[in-house]
Amino acid sequence: MKRAKEGTLRLLTLEEIALAHSIFGGSIDYARVWIHCDSYLPFGLQRRDTAMSPNGEIWFRKELYQPNFAAIQAPASTKHLFIHEMMHVWQYQRRMWVRARGFFSWAANYTYQLDGRPLLQYSLEQQAQIVADYFILYTFGYKVWDLLRKQTYPVVTYQGNIDRLILLSQYQKTIYTAVKKG
Repeated sequence: MKRAKEGTLRLLTLEEIALAHSIFGGSIDYARVWIHCDSYLPFGLQRRDTAMSPNGEIWFRKELYQPNFAAIQAPASTKHLFIHEMMHVWQYQRRMWVRARGFFSWAANYTYQLDGRPLLQYSLEQQAQIVADYFILYTFGYKVWDLLRKQTYPVVTYQGNIDRLILLSQYQKTIYTAVKKG
């Protein structure tokens, strides 16, 4: 597959909208979301292994960029990254301080426990991880979720009780009212 050229941008594909809609419903204005294959930071300073969504648009370097993040052949980890960044779009569209806090995301804690707090009581990065991790569990099941959690550089960053009988309901209790109604 040919790599995209940096400096290009596009709107969400219909498949990406459907994928995001499965989590966010109508709570995002999808027509305002642009996907960039470029560095958000000047002089290409955005790390090549980092996506950014500080302004309601998503910025991927060419190493992470996909022409369709919802493609059937896209790995679960790629879809996780897409949902994580869409959560930052959701936050931005609710006037949360995504840009200001994003500059310190290198120091942010992405790990979390589902301890009964509602979603909005977690940090912005933890909110994005919770929603993306839930997406993996809900869409791909416990085995894929647990595999991504056990990697050397884990995609899933949940730390806590991994009882598969209660995990899905804990996620739903944490996120449902904020994201679906938001």
